[in-house]
Amino acid sequence: MYARRIGDAWEALAPAKLNLYLDVLGRRADGFHELETLLAPIRLYDRLVWRPHRNDGSTDFAFSYDPASAAALVDLAPANERNLVWRAVDLLATTAGCAPRGSFVLTKRIPVQAGLGGGSSDAAAALVLANSAWEIDYPLTKLSEIAAQLGSDVPFFLAGQTAVCRGRGERVEPIPAMPRLNVVVVAPREGVSTADAFGQLNAPAWTGSESASQPGESRRLARLLESLRRGSVAAATQGMTNSLQVVAAQLCPAIERLGTAFAALGCCAHQLTGSGSAYFGVMRTACQARRAAAILAASNFGTVFTTATCR
Repeated sequence: MYARRIGDAWEALAPAKLNLYLDVLGRRADGFHELETLLAPIRLYDRLVWRPHRNDGSTDFAFSYDPASAAALVDLAPANERNLVWRAVDLLATTAGCAPRGSFVLTKRIPVQAGLGGGSSDAAAALVLANSAWEIDYPLTKLSEIAAQLGSDVPFFLAGQTAVCRGRGERVEPIPAMPRLNVVVVAPREGVSTADAFGQLNAPAWTGSESASQPGESRRLARLLESLRRGSVAAATQGMTNSLQVVAAQLCPAIERLGTAFAALGCCAHQLTGSGSAYFGVMRTACQARRAAAILAASNFGTVFTTATCR
């Protein structure tokens, strides 16, 4: 992720993500869950803009949503200290010992409570923008330390490419030279709370080693990565999985209906992303993706996106 200057303003695009693989290894003593996941950014973006002052000439810090944000996003996080963008800006300013200033305006396209990482991506964009606009110039390693305090996925979005993430998600291993995947994403009207999904999972206690009941899962991820590196998308998709899908479907019945609908479309693979409720299918071609999206949109499942992973 990077910021670009536009006159006296700065802009960053915050991509959504898909979990191509997600295994919850266990519940940690700190209340988080130990994860092993393969995350891929996709070409679905929120847009964050920083300007040096508001229209009234004030130099105080302000955060707001652009009225052009998608009408379907009615449950946006409040534009105050409970919002991840606000918290990211405030934490960076505190760490750097400077006063937050200027106006941040966020245009939302990524649905909320969908497992697409929009809030975390927006926070990463805020760190990158403020770091440039305020001339703090922290290196990526320092920004990543700050990002880890904000949320499990925020360091991934700073890396800006497909990556394996471990721990609670903050340990990021970028995976270069990944093939482009054509995908269709559907976000149902009903969201899924991440906390509710993990609570419903009732994962065993994490002991610091791979679960004895699932000894082959890491090898499965290794095979998936190797297939992707070879460009063998069909073979790779056989290794895709999400251990939260069953419990998320219990919380949101639309997920099971989406699984049935995607199975009838002839895609390479389909599954939930994150804790949901967004569901995606990997298509063989961009043309197939467009045809599938039209069928799904006509079925009125929710908001449909035709997009692709970022290389």
